[in-house]
Amino acid sequence: MQMRRILGQVVFLTVLAAVLGAGRNLVAPGGIPWVGQWGASEAAAGDSIVPPPSAQPGDPPFLTLLQAVAKHADPSVIFVDARYPADYERGHISGAVLLPFEMFDDYWAGVEERLPRDREIVTYCEGSECELSLFLARLLRNKGYKNISIFFGGSQLWQERGMPMEKGPAPPPGA
Repeated sequence: MQMRRILGQVVFLTVLAAVLGAGRNLVAPGGIPWVGQWGASEAAAGDSIVPPPSAQPGDPPFLTLLQAVAKHADPSVIFVDARYPADYERGHISGAVLLPFEMFDDYWAGVEERLPRDREIVTYCEGSECELSLFLARLLRNKGYKNISIFFGGSQLWQERGMPMEKGPAPPPGA
């Protein structure tokens, strides 16, 4: 009988706390929205940046969608896709060079001459859950590249916003 009474009190307090919390949320300025896109990145707005958890001071800068679009319009800027070849084939930012971070050694010899060190490079991968673009940017910086930035919204945000994408076969390693 005692256990039943304790359980009833726990249920009562839980319901009371939920009702009080919901009431507070209703009247609070800037309360939490009842309906939303949970898990959607703030970067989806195109004008803000949410850096990845492993970002460190001194990393190459991160770009918003709007900044990436502006850079893509400049033909001297080279976009580099850090994803796997199969992902590249399904759709990549128009004109992007494939340099998969996970297969860097296999691809580097064929790609190096297409990435002059005096040109600006933007790395990207899948989206805000993918850090391959950050890891690739660090690797390129260690190889002497100075003008690197990272589009952390990646191909996912690029495609969602209707920006130009291409599909087609990925170049083989070393090509």
